[in-house]
Amino acid sequence: MWKEHYSKIKKEKHPPAYTLRKALDFIASQDNITEKTAIDLGCGNGVDTFALLENGFSVFAIDSNPNSLLHLQQNLASEHSKLLKFNNVSFENLEKLPLAYLVNASFSLPFCHSNQFDKLWLNIIECIPPGGIFCGHFFGPQDSWNSNSDMTFHNIQDVKNLFDKFEILYFNEISKKGKTLSGKEKFWHVFHIVAKKKHLQKQ
Repeated sequence: MWKEHYSKIKKEKHPPAYTLRKALDFIASQDNITEKTAIDLGCGNGVDTFALLENGFSVFAIDSNPNSLLHLQQNLASEHSKLLKFNNVSFENLEKLPLAYLVNASFSLPFCHSNQFDKLWLNIIECIPPGGIFCGHFFGPQDSWNSNSDMTFHNIQDVKNLFDKFEILYFNEISKKGKTLSGKEKFWHVFHIVAKKKHLQKQ
C-alpha cells in the first residue's frame, strides 16, 4: 500500500496538508517565536516535512516505513540537510519526544493501534510547550476503515476531550465519499484540527 502511495506522490505534485498551511499562516502572524522546531509524525512522502523546512523549521521527521527516509534523502535540498533528523520507528514503539514548537500529524495518528494511542497522545501533549501548535487529523467512527482493529477512531466529543489543554484555532469535520491517493473508493470521516497549547493559569 505505502509503496503505491509513494509512487503516486512522486508523479503528482501535492501541496502540504491544509491544516499545516493554516498552522504556518498562524505562526507567520506571530512575532515572538524564537525557536522554530517541528516534529512531523508519520512524515510519509515528506510533502509536509519539506514545507516546514522551507519555512525555516528544523524538523524531526518520524515514520515507520524505511522508504520514507529514502524519499526524503532523494528530494532534500542541500541547504536543509542540517535541519532534518529522521527516526524510523512505529508510533507504538516511540519513546519520549523532544520539545517542539509545532507538532504536525497529517492523516497519521489514526494508524496508531488503539491500545497505544493514549500513551502516544500524552507524549505529544508533553512535547508541545505552552503557546506551541498542533495540527493534524483524526478519523471518525463513520470512516469506512473503522473495522480495522489496528487503527484508532474518535467521535467528535473524544476529539474535543483530547484538546482540553488547547485553544482550537481551526476545526473542520468532513464526511464524504472520496478516493485514497492510490485511487480506491472510500468514505472519509475526518476531523481537521489546528490548536494552540494554553498557558497554565496561575493559582
